Amino acid sequence: MTIPDLLTPRLRLVAITPALLRVEGSPLAQKVGAELPAMWPPENWEPHVHDFLEQIYGRAPYAIAWTRYVVTRTPPSTLIGTLGGFPRTDTEAEVGYEILSPWQRQGLATEGLLALMDEIRRRDEVRTFSAQTYPHLLASVRVLEKCGFALTGQGDQEGTVRYRRNR
Repeated sequence: MTIPDLLTPRLRLVAITPALLRVEGSPLAQKVGAELPAMWPPENWEPHVHDFLEQIYGRAPYAIAWTRYVVTRTPPSTLIGTLGGFPRTDTEAEVGYEILSPWQRQGLATEGLLALMDEIRRRDEVRTFSAQTYPHLLASVRVLEKCGFALTGQGDQEGTVRYRRNR
């Protein structure tokens, strides 16, 4: 399955296909055409995420295009994080992101998330975007606000809050 990369002025977003899902380290960097920083993988990129994505891909194959590796476009091209979305319901997509610390606070998560939301909007059924974060993660909250999300209440996990944005 070939899914085109999403390009922004500073990023290349590479689809995390089932074939790429469990590839790590140097082979992953080679497959996405990027350098692999020493702090890879991101903190929350754990085996349970792989299992979760495989379940999503099984029931909603179109969502494969919604989960992406984040690669810088400026030389040297570097793998700097992940972002993605999944269908919560027929009309709502939940999104999330994680950028490695050396590349945080540069607007890259915002740039990538906006591009991803444009991709997700291709499914006419999606009417709402949601995201969850911890309220003390101010940079994460700021990304959501810059992308047009508003606080709507508690999240699914203890201590988290949910943000939403209508299409």
